[in-house]
Amino acid sequence: MDLTKESFKLTTTNCFWIIGFTWLLFQIFFLMHFGIVTNYEAEKYISEAETFLKTNSFSSGNFLFYSVEILLIAFSKLTNSFPWFVVLVQLVVNAISIVLFYRLSYYLTRSNSKAFLLTMLFLGMFYYHLYNVHLFTESLYYSFGIIYTYILFTTAALSKKSILKIIFFLSLLYFTRPTGLFFIPATVVFLLFKFYRNRAFALLALSAILSIILVYFLLNFALGSGGEFDFIVTYSEKMIICGVSGVNEKQNIIVPVEKNSVESLWYIITNHTSLFFEMAGRRFIAFWGVIRNYFSAFHNIYIGVYFYSVYIMIFLGFRKLASRFLPEILFLITVIFFITVTVVLSCDEWHNRFIFSLLPFLILMGGGVFITKPGFSEIPRNDSEKYTGSSK
Repeated sequence: MDLTKESFKLTTTNCFWIIGFTWLLFQIFFLMHFGIVTNYEAEKYISEAETFLKTNSFSSGNFLFYSVEILLIAFSKLTNSFPWFVVLVQLVVNAISIVLFYRLSYYLTRSNSKAFLLTMLFLGMFYYHLYNVHLFTESLYYSFGIIYTYILFTTAALSKKSILKIIFFLSLLYFTRPTGLFFIPATVVFLLFKFYRNRAFALLALSAILSIILVYFLLNFALGSGGEFDFIVTYSEKMIICGVSGVNEKQNIIVPVEKNSVESLWYIITNHTSLFFEMAGRRFIAFWGVIRNYFSAFHNIYIGVYFYSVYIMIFLGFRKLASRFLPEILFLITVIFFITVTVVLSCDEWHNRFIFSLLPFLILMGGGVFITKPGFSEIPRNDSEKYTGSSK
């Protein structure tokens, strides 16, 4: 049966029941099969939470940009609810994000059945949702990204309340993972094209200068705040995957500036140009190609078919989506662009966690294939406008 046909109708309630039951089954499976994961990367956040409880400070400035997870772990330890309370919060926030992802899908398609299909597709990426039981930053960061996108897209007017709400969630993203920084320029682009469309390009030119300056200082602050990451090593060892050397013998690269800074990156681009473009190309392919030679055949087939199908959906539906939801599509593209550039300039992650942060945005962009009638610009806001279950 074709769920997108007018003859088949799904009410919002039925959709939420099916989605909720599917989500719950996944979480039960994760907890039973993997338990609560407190090793690997979680160890450094747990250790830092313990340091914070003893000293009321972080051992290194870079942990400020992961402080939401660290402080949550610290609170859990302080209240003797570790580690289950951390996972409980992650599950609750993730559940909220799933509901709002459905509403975002409805926002674009104005169809319960199509929003349902997109949400089930989203739930189908097993490895994305697995981080709900890990004491990593990913679960909260992924979920906050969706929640913030919903809040932004449903902002009807710029008021003090809406601006404060935007600033709060941007701060939440930034202090959950430093890449939350890139939601700032994306937000500026969205607001300009939604509320100042006639003057968008002139204002964009002005705000671009201010945004570049802001991003420069915030990025330099994050890069120079300490920690284990070394920008230069990713080039001297030709790293495609972070932490995995691509050479037998390390190349000696000396920069006359602070190694973890925007200036050091510029030095590499201008003085080691061929190396920079070689690594940029290989990292770009690894990032968007998603397949890894160390994954099992099943893992590569599963993740490859999944992502390449989403890419095809984006290709087929992008024009319709962009013509009807320009501010929204520009926001999504801006976030995707900056995350991609970050990987290209540094390295990709072993388990595809960087591209997973973009997965909900890629699926929303792929939702353009389901747009068959003129789009709408508002999500229902009162009881009289709630979903009726029709597949419009």
